Amino acid sequence: MRIIDFHCHPGYDFHLPTHGVAIDMARFVKDLSANGIVKGCGSVIDRAMNKRPVEEYETIVPMLNDRALEYRRMLEGFYIPGIHVHPAFVELSCREIERAHRAGVKLIGELVPYMMGWTECATPEFLAIMDCARSYDMVVNIHPTTIEDMYRLSAAMPGLKLVWAHLSAYGGFEDHLEMMRRNENVCFDISAHGTDRVGTLRKAIDRVGADRLLFGTDYPGVGPAGDIAAVMFEPLTDDEREAILWGNAERLLEIE
Repeated sequence: MRIIDFHCHPGYDFHLPTHGVAIDMARFVKDLSANGIVKGCGSVIDRAMNKRPVEEYETIVPMLNDRALEYRRMLEGFYIPGIHVHPAFVELSCREIERAHRAGVKLIGELVPYMMGWTECATPEFLAIMDCARSYDMVVNIHPTTIEDMYRLSAAMPGLKLVWAHLSAYGGFEDHLEMMRRNENVCFDISAHGTDRVGTLRKAIDRVGADRLLFGTDYPGVGPAGDIAAVMFEPLTDDEREAILWGNAERLLEIE
């Protein structure tokens, strides 16, 4: 069995003051690898970028993206970077998407609006950025906003490879399933709780199919063991487990 962690964060330091565990790049690889994870995907987030004045993100966004590209170089194929964009800076965001495309990066996110001074995705500015992402065939992973906003973005961007984060972890499980049912381009990752509720994965697969769910951990915010156990616990077929654990991420991100 191999696992691709679609949703994790190298450089994450939010819980350092609480538990005192520094997650450097060596530990990032060691901890994920010890749980059978062969690749980790996601954006760089840290306390320094959290809830700053909006104007500062014009500098912060490319800085975080530079770090993601550097971590990819350091980790030699283990880490698949996800870049940041910001609706306050449409032109900058589109340039960052173009830069990522030239560098062979196909992932945007996980985007974390509440950390970066914005709350809605279905705005003209963000839709313009998503249209640019769609034109470059990027995959976009976004932290949940409101159910209404998630519905609007999902419906507004047919053809965008959109993966909402945290299936049911923030409530709205039926709405999450309905978003996928209505919009064939919409998936969810299963990171960070939600799937610890018995029957969540089985119901989701029965409703929309196993090809719409991607394994993720949100490591190091959440340890990987619980998410792996959830996939192994549920009464799934081998094909369904393989699709969730690695096949869907491999297909979306065109991993060879």
